[in-house]
Amino acid sequence: MLSEVLYNPEFIKKLLPDEIIEIYQKTGAFLKTDSAFIKLHASQGYVIFAGDTHGDFSTTTYIVKRFIENPDKYYIVFLGDYIDREPEPEGSLWNLTYLCILKINFPERVFLLKGNHEAHYAFYCHPYEFDQELIDIFGSYGVSIHSEAVRLFKEMPLMLQTSNGIVASHGGFPLRGQKVNDKSKEDLIVDILWADAEISPMFRGYGIPNFNEKELTDFLNSINASCLVRGHDYHIAGKVIYSNRCLTIFTCRRYATHAGILLAKSDLSKKIKDARDLEIEDITAYLDTY
Repeated sequence: MLSEVLYNPEFIKKLLPDEIIEIYQKTGAFLKTDSAFIKLHASQGYVIFAGDTHGDFSTTTYIVKRFIENPDKYYIVFLGDYIDREPEPEGSLWNLTYLCILKINFPERVFLLKGNHEAHYAFYCHPYEFDQELIDIFGSYGVSIHSEAVRLFKEMPLMLQTSNGIVASHGGFPLRGQKVNDKSKEDLIVDILWADAEISPMFRGYGIPNFNEKELTDFLNSINASCLVRGHDYHIAGKVIYSNRCLTIFTCRRYATHAGILLAKSDLSKKIKDARDLEIEDITAYLDTY
C-alpha cells in the first residue's frame, strides 16, 4: 500500500486516520536510528538538498518523482519545516505524510531534518497551525494524529554532514560549542533550528540568535566542513554568503516570488571548496505557482 501511494501520490488522500498514525509510528522507528548529527559517509552518487516545503505537497511530489526514477544514484536531504503556511488546502498533512512514506521506503537514502516548526513542542513557534488543521480535517481524532506526529518530530535529526564537505541544517549550528547529541535539547534547537545569518534583514524576536561569518568559519573548521546548506530564511535564499561558505535555499511555492523554488545538488565523489561548488536548480518553471 505504501509503495503504491509513493508512486501515485494522489492516493494519499484515501488514507484512513489509523493508517496515518501507523505511518507516523513506522517513520518514527526509522528516525529513532538516525543520530542527532548524521554523518553521511557515502563517496559515490549525488546528494540533493531541499529547503523548507511548508505544506507544499505538490512541490514535494515533483521532487520525489524525480528521485524515485533512480534512487540508487541519489541521497536526498530535506531541511525541515514540512508543515504550516501551506500553499494548498490540507497541504501540511499530506506533505508530512508523503515524506514519511518516502522515508519508510528509502530509510538509508532519505533524511528528514527537523525544522523549527517541528520543534514547537520544545520551543514556541508562531504561527503553528498543524494541530488545528488536523482537528479541522478529522475532528477530535485529529488530536491523536497530532500527538503521534509530535512523537515523530522528536525523533527527527538536527544536522547532517556529507563526506565531501557539506554540513546541512534548518537554520544554523551550535553557537556555544555544544555537542549535537540530543534531538530535543532546547539550546541546540534554538541555535540550530532558529538562528539566522547576522546579515539577514530577518528579525524573529529578542532571544533568537544570529550567527556571523567568524562563528560560521570556526564551526566549519572544527568539523572539517567546507560549507553550510540551510533553509529557514527566504530573504537570502539563493544567495551564497560569508566568503561563499553558506547557502540558503527555500523549496515552497508560497515563497516562489521571493526566493525561487530551489534545490541544491552535489557530486559526493568530489570534494567541495565552498558553496559555489554546489549546483543550484530553480524548479519554479515546472510547477504551477499561485
